[in-house]
Amino acid sequence: MVVSGLVPGYRSLGIVHILEQLAMVEETVVRDRAVLSLHCIIPLVTIERTGREGAERKEDEEAIRRCIKVGPGILVNVVKRLASAEWFTAKVSACSVLPSVYQFLNRMKVNALILTGSATEGGDPVGTAGASGNTTSVEETKRQLRALFKSLSEEDTPMIRRGAGKNLGRYAEAVANINQGDGDCSGDKECKDDMIAFGLSIPAAKGFVLPGGKDEAVIKKMVSNDLKTRVLEEVVPVYQALANDEQDSVRSLAVSSSGSLGCALGLDGDLCAKAILPVVGAGSIDLSWRVRHNLAKEFSIVAQSQGFNESSHSKRMTELFQFFSNLLQDFEAEVRTSSVENLARMAQLGGVDLFQSHLAPVLPSLADDPVMEVRSKLAETLMDCCDESICTALNDKIILQEFKPLLEGFLNDEFADVQLHILSKLSRVTHLLDKMDAVVESILSMTKAPNWRVREAVCELLPHLAEARGVAFFEEHLLEPWTKLLLDQVADVRSACVKGMPKLLSVAGADWIERTILPLYVRIYEDSTSYLTRISVLRSYSNLGHAKTGMTPGLMEEIVMHLVKALEDDQVANVRIVAAKGLKEIANSVEEGLLNVKILPALQTRTKEDEDVDCQYFSQSAIKACEDGSSG
Repeated sequence: MVVSGLVPGYRSLGIVHILEQLAMVEETVVRDRAVLSLHCIIPLVTIERTGREGAERKEDEEAIRRCIKVGPGILVNVVKRLASAEWFTAKVSACSVLPSVYQFLNRMKVNALILTGSATEGGDPVGTAGASGNTTSVEETKRQLRALFKSLSEEDTPMIRRGAGKNLGRYAEAVANINQGDGDCSGDKECKDDMIAFGLSIPAAKGFVLPGGKDEAVIKKMVSNDLKTRVLEEVVPVYQALANDEQDSVRSLAVSSSGSLGCALGLDGDLCAKAILPVVGAGSIDLSWRVRHNLAKEFSIVAQSQGFNESSHSKRMTELFQFFSNLLQDFEAEVRTSSVENLARMAQLGGVDLFQSHLAPVLPSLADDPVMEVRSKLAETLMDCCDESICTALNDKIILQEFKPLLEGFLNDEFADVQLHILSKLSRVTHLLDKMDAVVESILSMTKAPNWRVREAVCELLPHLAEARGVAFFEEHLLEPWTKLLLDQVADVRSACVKGMPKLLSVAGADWIERTILPLYVRIYEDSTSYLTRISVLRSYSNLGHAKTGMTPGLMEEIVMHLVKALEDDQVANVRIVAAKGLKEIANSVEEGLLNVKILPALQTRTKEDEDVDCQYFSQSAIKACEDGSSG
């Protein structure tokens, strides 16, 4: 791998010939790494590096001038040689490299000339010899690359056609001059996670938020009428041919690139209806489950990229939802699972009417699906439909009407994973829980669930139930389960109670906490024979102490008193350490008088008299935090 930034782009052309040879080898891992390195190098070829002076700077400037002169030709010739090689491995690599080189040419001036011939052959592209050879215009070079990709897509060898199908989305966006944005690895992060595990840059269609907003305007501005015509005449035939290939592996890759084709056509609804919609329809009923599966995984991206969101295309949008409904009811569980993942985004795209007419009727059968993975994914995506950052199209009436019966069933599912997808996100519909009696009853019964992750999720949800049903309901029905969960044998369950204290304070208020919770926690602390229980109580106090809302001076004084008492009196060093840590955490929230009178003297005593060196250390650390807080 070549790490961008380590080798300047204008110095990396010497490596290109080596990578070209590696891109031809039969070993797939080596070939993919070579292609990945080429992909990272290409955008950096003409980027200058500054900061050097004297002879080094002069040498760099000379290298840059030569790189600008011969670099584009070298890259183009690499693609041509790979595409014309005898063995299929080189041609597969050509399918991956070609879109990157095409994007590189998009950034060049229209009237620029590309030097080809002897000057760009071999491994010394920036040598001292004078460059010589033929020149071609940028547009002519692009035309040649388009012809090469078409030729590769028509190869007899299925592996080459698969390579063309895999990179079809990137190629279409390159022809349409849509910037993919992930071309270089300058941000590194393991070269952008190995460019998404050798998929190279993510097609732009997957990163856009459509329809509406600035992304739609950007695409329509990028893709001119001339580019639309070019895509329609030269890319769409390739797409349609691959989508009808005899090999299902080729068809599946081509169909899944439909979103990129929609973007490349400028989100033009009329063009997409003619060129893409028939392919999507055929893919949704393809005899091969792999084709349907690949389409199902990308369906929301495909649907939002067709430009059907305008009222004039409502009939075509309805067709898309019919295709999606077919996939939701597919015979294969993998297809149903992948389709369900897109439910929230499709609901957002189609709105209430299309959701109720095409999606809501199939939800009950999916909720009763015999395959656990389908039910689990449906549980997750239903809660995503209630997340305003994902879907705002469904109002509370629809959620109560369509989702409430499903939620009740999921909470009683035999598999914990299904239950957890609901419990972990049920706080998104807190405001509706007072109208979901059966859901609340199910939650109460799950406080004793054998699976600790379920108990943890229930514990996190109980403060939200208090918010929905009121403090009186919590005190009557939830306080006892809450107390038992605080004493749970699993640490994560106890921690969930600890973390829920600030929320409970904001819902119930400081007076109720002082009157109800603190006396209860004091009894638990005093009666406990387990130091772990006492630690949980102290951590609850400290979490209350730095709550953002609802804290009062009286409650803070109570919290400090209990932490100081534990620091002074508890016989277990671990408990005293937790008390010292708790005092450190709340130091910035405590009034100066309370700090000086109660907290500092107790901590100073521990640093001098405690037999445990760790307790002394944490007490000293808390003293420093107190002093920093008071001085600040």
